[in-house]
Amino acid sequence: MSCSFNKLVKKTISCLLIPALLIILNKKSFSQFENTDVGARATGLNGAFTSLSDNSLAVYYNPSGLGQMKYREFSFYYSPAPYGLTELSTATLTYSEPFSFGTFGLGIKTYGYDLYRETGVTVSYGNSFKKKIFYGLNLNYYNLKIKNYGSDFTFGIDAGAMAYITNFLKWGFFARNITNAKIGQSKEKLAQVYRTGFTIQPRSDINFILELEKDVRYNLSLRAGFEYSIIDYVDLRAGVGSEPTAFSGGIGFYYSLFQIDYALNHTQDLGFTHQVTFSVNFGGLKGKKESREQLKRAFE
Repeated sequence: MSCSFNKLVKKTISCLLIPALLIILNKKSFSQFENTDVGARATGLNGAFTSLSDNSLAVYYNPSGLGQMKYREFSFYYSPAPYGLTELSTATLTYSEPFSFGTFGLGIKTYGYDLYRETGVTVSYGNSFKKKIFYGLNLNYYNLKIKNYGSDFTFGIDAGAMAYITNFLKWGFFARNITNAKIGQSKEKLAQVYRTGFTIQPRSDINFILELEKDVRYNLSLRAGFEYSIIDYVDLRAGVGSEPTAFSGGIGFYYSLFQIDYALNHTQDLGFTHQVTFSVNFGGLKGKKESREQLKRAFE
């Protein structure tokens, strides 16, 4: 009887955990397909990635950025216990494939645990006009499953744009869930978020990113990131943000086709967590160099 009682208590606590986090976190609520950062490179920049978006993570940050890509890329990220909580377990897989008529991307994301599970599949397309103006769309499939309460699904659309303004400045914009998708019998609205900002590239090995983010339910948030390629094989990153206050840092290692990124992130309410992402880019170090020099070359 004691064992059964303990199991009941544990199950009850688990069921209440996510709603409790919604109250504690306010802005950064991890439920109903919330707007959370994925991928160690973007996380190391504190999510300031909308105007950069030069790898397969563009699927989640700005699909227009896929139009910058010239090589196939796979990326995998798995965090079994963010902030020490297995209930927040998250995994993503992104893939991008360039063609002469644009770049297609795919993102698969799962979040939660056995009692509460969110699964999302994103199909993306990005292209450019004269290699200076970029545009992109996402088609999203959302599936929500709650044990003993069944499951439901819905669809949504995202849109993104990017422009090379000068040989050292580019602008990006991303609108998430422009179709105002809802899910469940209660028609719960999914997160609707707008992001815009600039990347300043004084040299091909340095990126300064400054962005604004507006979730329609919350206060305006400011994000800033810095990335420096100290050598061809190593990148250093740092980022800050507001609403909520957050700090991050990270490092990326490159060898041949392979890349490993690590990020450490601190939020005001939950403390520290870390991420590791493994990527394969078929352009290798040559592709990395071309990506860093793409903005400057567009104006030659």
